Amino acid sequence: MKPIACALAFSTLLMAPLAALGSALTVRLAETDFVMEVVADPDSRRQGLMGRENLPSGTGMLFDFPDGTRPAIWMRNMQISLDLVFVAADGRIAHLFERVPPCADLPCAIYQAEAPLRWVLELPAGSVDTLGLKVGDNLDLSMLPAEPPLN
Repeated sequence: MKPIACALAFSTLLMAPLAALGSALTVRLAETDFVMEVVADPDSRRQGLMGRENLPSGTGMLFDFPDGTRPAIWMRNMQISLDLVFVAADGRIAHLFERVPPCADLPCAIYQAEAPLRWVLELPAGSVDTLGLKVGDNLDLSMLPAEPPLN
């Protein structure tokens, strides 16, 4: 299991499309900075990146889920492919779904964790491979809120 540095700091660089739904912060993944939009409420998590026409390199969305949640992501109404990184509360990468395509017609595939998790990162397609992320890698998420959202 190789540790991956994931240093977090509030970012003064707010990209307009990413700041629209939630707060933005800079996350360091494998020595690469990503400006991540943080979504921690039901409406923002439901909306996610739906309808966005692009996700620039070096950006993404970080979903924060309540205790006991088995996150489930689908690509309905998406226009771009994504890499999905499912992360446990202790910062361990539990699941990776790479180059997940948009879904135009029902039924859509559902990408779900096998056990409750705290975080899901949505990154531009190909990021997991480029960064060399692997299941079992540890991310330092200590600068994120210690307590998960209530809902």
